[in-house]
Amino acid sequence: MFKVMVAAHGEEALVFLQDNPDIKLVLTDFYMPVIDGVELTREIRKSQTKNELSIIAMTSSNDEHISAKFLKIGANDFIHKPFTKEEIACRINNSLDSLEYIAKIKDMAHNDFLTGLSNRRSFFEAMEEYIKVAQSNSEAFAVAMIDIDNFKNINDSFGHGIGDFVLVELAKILKNNLKGNDIVARFGGEEFCVVLKNIEQKKALEYFLKLKGTISSMTIRHKDTKAFNITVSMGVAFSDTETLNEILKQADKALYTAKKNGKNRVEVG
Repeated sequence: MFKVMVAAHGEEALVFLQDNPDIKLVLTDFYMPVIDGVELTREIRKSQTKNELSIIAMTSSNDEHISAKFLKIGANDFIHKPFTKEEIACRINNSLDSLEYIAKIKDMAHNDFLTGLSNRRSFFEAMEEYIKVAQSNSEAFAVAMIDIDNFKNINDSFGHGIGDFVLVELAKILKNNLKGNDIVARFGGEEFCVVLKNIEQKKALEYFLKLKGTISSMTIRHKDTKAFNITVSMGVAFSDTETLNEILKQADKALYTAKKNGKNRVEVG
C-alpha cells in the first residue's frame, strides 16, 4: 500500500518533502502553477540524489525535448500522457524496486554481512570525518581493538556455524552498550573496534573494563550445543596522536599485550 500526498503546485510539493523526509517517489507534471515540474526537479536534486528519491515526470506536450530536459536534470523516468493505469503502476513499482536494490547494495558496501555492524571501510570513512571534528573542537576520544579469546577453539570444537553465532551475539552486546554517536565496527574475523567519542580517558577505561565483564558473564546458548562462555581481550588507545593509523597501531599493540599477559584483559597502549 502506498501513502499518497497530493500537492496543488511545485512549491507545496517542496514543503511536503521538507516535512516528510521519508518520501521515496515524486510524480510531477511539467505544467504546474508557481513552480513547474522542471524547477521542482531541480530543487529536489539540490538535496536528494536519484538513488535517494525517485522522480517520475509526465506531460501531455508534444515537445520531444521536454523528456530529455527532465532526464538531464535528474528525473528517474518520464511518461507521456495519456497513459494507462497499468503503465504508471509498472513505472512506479520499477522506480521503487530500483531504490530498494540500490539501498541493499549500499548496505552491503558499508555493513558487515554477518553482524550488521559497520565494516572496516565504513569505519575508516566515518573516522576520517570525526577526527577532523574532534581535532577542531579539541575533543578527546578512545579507541579499543577487541578480539575474542580462543576463537579458533570455538570453531574447532563447535563448528563454524556456532562461531558465526558467537560473532553475532557479541556484535549485539557491543551495539547495545554504545551511547549516542559512538562507533562500533567489525574489522574482520573475530576482531572488532569500538570508538568512544568525547570522553575522558578515565571514564573510557572504566567503560571498557565494565564491557569486558559484561561479555565474560554472557552465556552463549544455542540449540546445537551446550551453553558456554566467551572472553575478550582489549587494546585501548587515546586521541593523543595525530593520525588514526597511529592510534590504531597503539590499540593493536595494547591488544597484543593483553593476549600475551593471559587474555580476558584490558591493556592501554
